[in-house]
Amino acid sequence: MQRIEIKSLLSSTEIGKEVCVKGWVRTRRGNKQVQFITLNDGSCLDNVQIVADTEKFDEALIKKSQQVRLFL
Repeated sequence: MQRIEIKSLLSSTEIGKEVCVKGWVRTRRGNKQVQFITLNDGSCLDNVQIVADTEKFDEALIKKSQQVRLFL
């Protein structure tokens, strides 16, 4: 799957399409059920918020994403 910049993604009119974005984690917050990850790629000032269900993703990996520049 080809990467799309956040700037292009936010100006797109397509809904429900699977996309690949890469960048760095600006913030991460949440609780034991869900994590909210704010991702930026430098293509614009806006960010993308990723909602990660901790039952589907390893919580240790999500926590590690704040410590290193994890590409999602």
